[in-house]
Amino acid sequence: MGFFTDPCASSPCLHGNCSRSDGGEEEEPSYTCECSEGYEGERCDQILLDLPPADWDPATPSAPELVTPAASTTTAATQPPTTVPTTTTTAVAPTLPSWQPKPGQRLLVVPWEADRVTEGLHCLSPELCELTSGTLTLSVEVPEESAVKVIVNASGAPVLWRVSEEGFLRSSILNGTTVWFLQAPDGLVVPDNLLPLGQNYFLSLIRVGAPTAPEVTLRLNLTVKASSCVEPGSSFSDPQCSGKGKCITQPSESTFFCECEDGYTGIFCEEFDACHRRPCRNNGSCTDVRQGGEGRNFTCTCQPGYEGERCQRQVDHCLSQPCRNGATCFSSLAGPRCYCPEGYQGTACEQKVDPCASSPCHNNGTCYAQGPSPLGFGCSCTTGFTGPTCGQLVNFCALNPCAHGVCRSVGNSYRCLCVPGYHGLYCEEEYNECLSAPCQNYATCRDLINSYECVCTPQFEGKHCEIYKDPCLKVHCQNGGRCESSALNTSCICAAGYLGEKCETDINECESSPCRHGGTCIDQSNGFTCHCPPGWVGPSCEIHLQWKPAHAEDTLTNMPRHSLYIIIGALCVAFILMLIILIVGICRISRIEYQGSSRHAYQEFYNCRSIDSEFSNAIASIRHARFGKKSRPAMYDATPIAYEDYSPDDKPLVTLIKTKDL
Repeated sequence: MGFFTDPCASSPCLHGNCSRSDGGEEEEPSYTCECSEGYEGERCDQILLDLPPADWDPATPSAPELVTPAASTTTAATQPPTTVPTTTTTAVAPTLPSWQPKPGQRLLVVPWEADRVTEGLHCLSPELCELTSGTLTLSVEVPEESAVKVIVNASGAPVLWRVSEEGFLRSSILNGTTVWFLQAPDGLVVPDNLLPLGQNYFLSLIRVGAPTAPEVTLRLNLTVKASSCVEPGSSFSDPQCSGKGKCITQPSESTFFCECEDGYTGIFCEEFDACHRRPCRNNGSCTDVRQGGEGRNFTCTCQPGYEGERCQRQVDHCLSQPCRNGATCFSSLAGPRCYCPEGYQGTACEQKVDPCASSPCHNNGTCYAQGPSPLGFGCSCTTGFTGPTCGQLVNFCALNPCAHGVCRSVGNSYRCLCVPGYHGLYCEEEYNECLSAPCQNYATCRDLINSYECVCTPQFEGKHCEIYKDPCLKVHCQNGGRCESSALNTSCICAAGYLGEKCETDINECESSPCRHGGTCIDQSNGFTCHCPPGWVGPSCEIHLQWKPAHAEDTLTNMPRHSLYIIIGALCVAFILMLIILIVGICRISRIEYQGSSRHAYQEFYNCRSIDSEFSNAIASIRHARFGKKSRPAMYDATPIAYEDYSPDDKPLVTLIKTKDL
């Protein structure tokens, strides 16, 4: 015997009474919900919105009358209206009590929402819609003690009918008092004393336009909410939040709202979310159907590969045996998978495999079917290849694949060892050393095997023509001449006194007979020397020496200026020579007297040697002086000429020293 819990202990009926029903010895007990007015479903968790359709038969006693209210009058609110049933010929409008608002009373206006008519709506624009037929459902929350005015742009205000278990009532009974609907100038008013807390349902049939226009059904659901949370024991029959939520007052809006528990929704937490606990397994999608009588109020949409009420089972795709020819079936989420035996292929292993269809033989080998072989086929290989699929060379180097190299076998392949100057897989490509432009100075590069050659222009030489070839290097200009080049041409620029292609010819300055008055010309390098006859002096023997009478004007002051310069110069030279001779003599005497080991004696000796050397150099300079061009300074020959002249008193006047002018 099993122990089962009471199914009504958890209050499964949200808006109704729970009744327990025993299921037997081995079955769990179940329950049944008896729903309150306005609710339906297995747990009374769904609002009743399935109102009677719009095509009621007006002849049915319980059906509402289709009337067109007349203009509002001053009839008292307690006076019942006069109603005349609609006929097919005429429509007489009844008279409804007029409505006047109470002081401070709130009025909730419900506009005519033509765009929410579910059938027969033809709209020329979002603002202008033409109703042909259909149904309009309006659900509105209403604070308590508020009247509701329904404004309909039709040929008159509609008549609302309260929906109840007894049928369709034109009036509502509240606390035993009959209350009638009231007519306002632009619509129909439901007074506040006709709207108790909770759900209130009304129904109306409307003809838009003329009395013969199509009918439109208006379904109005007014949910009246208290201004604040009602304390237990109040006139409100149900707990405000259905016992499944927390009531919170909103003073600013004169109402309250329900903070529902997990799994419940709705204004009063009256709706149970059957998908809240995620009953669908394996990522199935849950849909809350909110319909009773089926034993559950949700459905599961399973992912591919799963089935069952809650998607709890994996679909076994192999039950239908989809695999053929002895294949092994494996069921997966995507469907059946067949593992084919050898020789078959396809989704269900329904196709026999042609072993040669994939061209398994390489290198132009021929494939043929071979039944019991491991591969199911054989290959007839071409010359030079072998192996099950003709993928191996018999001798890789037998075909001499290397054009300029040596072939070497490497495993299942070969390699070409190229000779210098070649590269490539088969050593078929020659290196072009000229690609790197090694030749300079506009030289031409010639590609050789493993080398290159630079053909230089005439001005350059070297391996890369990098050396400038100066033509003057092979030209030797003589006698101090210098070589100048222009392109490939050379010429010698000779020093003064020389000429010729290589300055090899010394110019003979005596050919022009530069010595005058019978002087003898002696040619020298870049110059000449004149040996003048007696009575003549000068570089070209152009100066004539003659004596004048010894008068006052025959003094040195009256001598020619150049002769005076010569005499003064000769005296200066003689004085310098005498001074040098004197110093040298003194130094030599000092050297003999103080010859010893002292540093002072050595220093004196060194100084005397220096003076002696300077004297010798001076004598040598004077001795080797030559007459040249006028660009050279005058030099003196120390040897006096043989000619001497005497004054009247037999005293030598002067000894002339031969010079050459500048």
